Amino acid sequence: MTIANANIRFNENGTPYATQFEDLYFSDAQGIDETTHVFIKHSNLLARWKKWQEQLFVIAETGFGTGLNLLVTMLHFEKFRQQSNSPLFRLHFISIEKFPISHNDLAKALSLYPELKAYSHALLEQYPIPVAGCHRLTFLGGKVILDLWLGDVHDVLPKIENTPQGLIDTWFLDGFAPSKNPDMWTQGLFEHMALLAKDQCHLATFTAAGHVKRGLREAGFKVQKQPAHGRKKDMLVGIIDKPANNPSRLPYFARIPASIQQKPINKTPKIAIIGGGLAAANCAYALSQRGLQATLYCQDNALAAGASGNAQGGFYPQLNAQAGHASQIHALSFNYASKLYRELLNQGIQYSHQWCGTFQVAFNDKVAARYRKLVENKTWPEALIHWIDAQQATNIAKVDLPYPGLYIPQGGWINLPELVAGLVKAADSSVIVNQQLTSLAHINDAWQLNWQDGSESDADIVIMATGSDSADCQQMSQLPFRLVRGQVEAISSQNELANLATVLCHKGYLTPQWQGSHAMGSTYVKEDRNCDYRLSEQHTNLTIHQQALTKCDWINGIRPTKNGRAAIRCSTPDHLPMVGAVPDTTIQLEQYHDLYKALPAKHYPAPSNHTNLFMLCGLGSRGLTTAPLCAQILVSQIVNEPLPLSSNLLDALNPNRFLVRGLIRRQG
Repeated sequence: MTIANANIRFNENGTPYATQFEDLYFSDAQGIDETTHVFIKHSNLLARWKKWQEQLFVIAETGFGTGLNLLVTMLHFEKFRQQSNSPLFRLHFISIEKFPISHNDLAKALSLYPELKAYSHALLEQYPIPVAGCHRLTFLGGKVILDLWLGDVHDVLPKIENTPQGLIDTWFLDGFAPSKNPDMWTQGLFEHMALLAKDQCHLATFTAAGHVKRGLREAGFKVQKQPAHGRKKDMLVGIIDKPANNPSRLPYFARIPASIQQKPINKTPKIAIIGGGLAAANCAYALSQRGLQATLYCQDNALAAGASGNAQGGFYPQLNAQAGHASQIHALSFNYASKLYRELLNQGIQYSHQWCGTFQVAFNDKVAARYRKLVENKTWPEALIHWIDAQQATNIAKVDLPYPGLYIPQGGWINLPELVAGLVKAADSSVIVNQQLTSLAHINDAWQLNWQDGSESDADIVIMATGSDSADCQQMSQLPFRLVRGQVEAISSQNELANLATVLCHKGYLTPQWQGSHAMGSTYVKEDRNCDYRLSEQHTNLTIHQQALTKCDWINGIRPTKNGRAAIRCSTPDHLPMVGAVPDTTIQLEQYHDLYKALPAKHYPAPSNHTNLFMLCGLGSRGLTTAPLCAQILVSQIVNEPLPLSSNLLDALNPNRFLVRGLIRRQG
């Protein structure tokens, strides 16, 4: 959903001023000093970091603004890492912003601080399109993660997935002054801060307003005044003593991390990823950002031999006029994937691609009306998707295209096998090919993996990224996978088609040429695992395009070859991936057999899952869009980090959701 940008003007000193709140974002030319005094010094960060023994330190703030607090914290964190002999940890920064500054205004505001240029550049490179929800950004090679939540703080905080121990080690209570922005500084805010806080969580805030001090104390923080910065007299600091007993929101959807108690604290777990496609590669890359290495076991003789094997995969989100769960997940996933794919290129990881945009053709009146509704509802920002007329479409596509429709400027196409290889290379993961899993068993706190050739392997943690073979695994056999065969044609570049300069989407898709060939797809044949090339499906693909683009004379001149390929996609009944721990369905059926009674949440236990067995499956035909963020969700769960998606969307991806829904709907 679209988020409105802040209305900004700059004063004579170049400092940004929010017209809605009639307040400056930071003190003229003193922003760094102010942040250092209020938040770095009075949260006692440097002293606490020297003694920190955990793998992650989590800071959360109310009010991202220009990002100055983040950038200054990163400056101090990087200096600390360079100077410290202590065990090193990663920094996780959570920030919430209701009215994000536009990219141009942000660049202007941060130009006041050339000493932060490297950090500012990294922020501007990743700064998200204004879509409501969580946007995950990475800095310093993964040593710092920012979860930037766009939305009202009172809507966002209840949707951040909590743990029994809490999430937050330090709160930066920022935002415009209470007198300017009273809607934010409420008792509800203070209560949610306490709920998300860990034991001994610190807080600091520039204000010393009496109702803020009283509200924080009522929420459980011990609060006192300290000297403020500049001309301001006082500020507040605090700490909370808190038992680790946060109530579970919905126990049956709890995301339980991996448990490797038997391992020495300084020894990393042995991780096996079963699979060789987009899901597996993205999991390996996400693990590597946490300093964890995995071995990929691929049953084929090379990576990306299955559904991730197409030379030109269309890259775009599936969006609807109403921002349902699927559309929200797609919008946020697309934004994350787009930044990740470009970052890989900046790292020197090469793969064939074109950021040529994607055009969704309004090929009949019914489709045009649906697309018009999406635009008129203003559900999504224009930077993500917008309407173009037939002349604009023709100009962008470089072929005659007498149809209006929706244009996604950040879309395009990507060579999937090259991308998979690049992700695995960037992750520095080991790959073992021709290794087909026959069974796995949890023995003596580890997984034993049995292979078709009779050999065995072991692992502490196993991630199933098995695509169309997922149902063959005994532990996942009760989950409702849907297999769909898809055939894609390789069309020789010819005549006017050779000029095509954007990806066309309707009931099928057609890409610009690469190495003299265009990709045209795709068929959908349910529950068919045969991958032989079929002339009947070639005819289907060609007919779909001719019927959708009937006003285009050039479509009738296309002559397909027999160089296409077929593969089996793995989908689910609701067309969303399964991301999380593999549920022990037999036990969960017993645990939750009376969900239909709608008893209070506390009545139910945490879900029984197969210990240290996780999955990223069911990507369907949208893996290019959803796999990167889904891998982040999965790895964040495994290592017990904050999760980069709201709780309701996490529930929509939970592998046990079909079991839970079925039990809730049972009558009597």
